[in-house]
Amino acid sequence: MTGSLYDFLRKEVLHMIHGIGIHNEGNIYPLIVEEVERSVIKIVLEETNGNMFASAKMLGISRSTLYRKIADLHIEVK
Repeated sequence: MTGSLYDFLRKEVLHMIHGIGIHNEGNIYPLIVEEVERSVIKIVLEETNGNMFASAKMLGISRSTLYRKIADLHIEVK
């Protein structure tokens, strides 16, 4: 991937602003945070082959927090 994470996020956030925020639906912050969190957890789970202990350690959270986030964010674990 070329460019920085900021550049990537800027492009995606602007897309959301124009798709959601411009119609006065607002409240895009929790949507963005949730999508970033879901993506990071999914990527880490993929990299650890679904190992909850290793994933939680890599993310810097407890396994119980990881399980809760997986349930709350509707992440399918393979």
